[in-house]
Amino acid sequence: MYHCNICFYLIGASDVLLKNLKEIPPLPHFTHKFAESLKPEETLVKQADVIVIDMSGPDAVKALYMLLSHKKKEAELLLLAHKEQIQELMERGGSEITDIWLLPLSDEEIQFRFRKWQETYKMAKDFWQNRNYLDSTINSVPHLIWFKDKEGAHMKVNNYFCKAVNKTMEQIEGRGHYYIWDIDPEEYAKGEFICMESEYEVMEKRKTCVFNENVKIGDSMRQLETYKSPLFDLDGSVMGTVGIAVDVTQERLYEQMIIKNANTDFLTGLYNRRFVYEYIEQMTEGHITIFCIDLNKFKSINDVYGHQEGDRALVLTANVLKECMPESLIARTGGDEFLIVMPGEHTEQEIEETRKMIEQRIDTAYAGEENFKAISASVGAAHSDKGKEAFDMLVGEADAFMYREKERKR
Repeated sequence: MYHCNICFYLIGASDVLLKNLKEIPPLPHFTHKFAESLKPEETLVKQADVIVIDMSGPDAVKALYMLLSHKKKEAELLLLAHKEQIQELMERGGSEITDIWLLPLSDEEIQFRFRKWQETYKMAKDFWQNRNYLDSTINSVPHLIWFKDKEGAHMKVNNYFCKAVNKTMEQIEGRGHYYIWDIDPEEYAKGEFICMESEYEVMEKRKTCVFNENVKIGDSMRQLETYKSPLFDLDGSVMGTVGIAVDVTQERLYEQMIIKNANTDFLTGLYNRRFVYEYIEQMTEGHITIFCIDLNKFKSINDVYGHQEGDRALVLTANVLKECMPESLIARTGGDEFLIVMPGEHTEQEIEETRKMIEQRIDTAYAGEENFKAISASVGAAHSDKGKEAFDMLVGEADAFMYREKERKR
């Protein structure tokens, strides 16, 4: 909570007035200090927070000019004057005059006017404090925060918002979405306040809503998770919205990376056994064909040339499978074991031709590598029209087929 020490300067005031003002206790969080003189003194004028001057003296207008020239900009000016002086004082002092107290004043009137002034002065300080609370809070948050009226004009934003759009608060105030985010001129020509779909939804529902939005910040597209809430007017109607946008671009990338790492083989980039079962569970296709692939004499590559060459052989195999079966799901299910899931109805002849094609393409790739001439691939296949319910059985059949092929090649 703030603390405010008010320096009062009374000029030409009566002893009665001074006594009354000093007897009125300060409000909580305020302290009062008084100075007085018969005529304005420049040093005291410059120090004063509140100046009270009796304008009934002969040099009152001259004194007023002196006060207006030397008082602090934020200092308040209270004039004690007779009714016939008001028009002239208003013309000369204008907006610099805080209030005029009409003479003569009884003790009760002095106390009443001063207490009302205290309340008004405290209200201004409370407003300053609340604004300071708000500004300090929103400007310490590393997210975009904005307040819009119901037409979509930005009324207030935080520092992070200004940094994101590379504009000052003065440039942003009163402007709409298209201007602030530098939308293409042709789109901007349609009206900078037209991008209001989510705000309309919030105002209509009269509650906080969450949206995922993509915007261009600088040279990159960013994913924002935005929380938008309605702002209510004094009569309970919606007068605008407040929004907070959290940049979740990096988090989404991390999520995708985690999902990818959980579902793919690190070496080859193919899917792993875990993802295959997730994929099968989500299948709606009834017909399914499984191909199981195993590398013959693969261990000899590791033994003779080392694991680095063995890894290269696995990557080569994966690349060949992706080239020859681009529409199917391909996975590495073990050390040198691969599996292909091909949905759709196919004849036995088509399946056998595909199986031989896969085997031939892999063997041809190995033949082109000096260190891989000793290895080859065995491919087994199985088909069912029962879809995912027959998956484990199909894998077993394709695996048995593949081992028969291995025996044949031996």
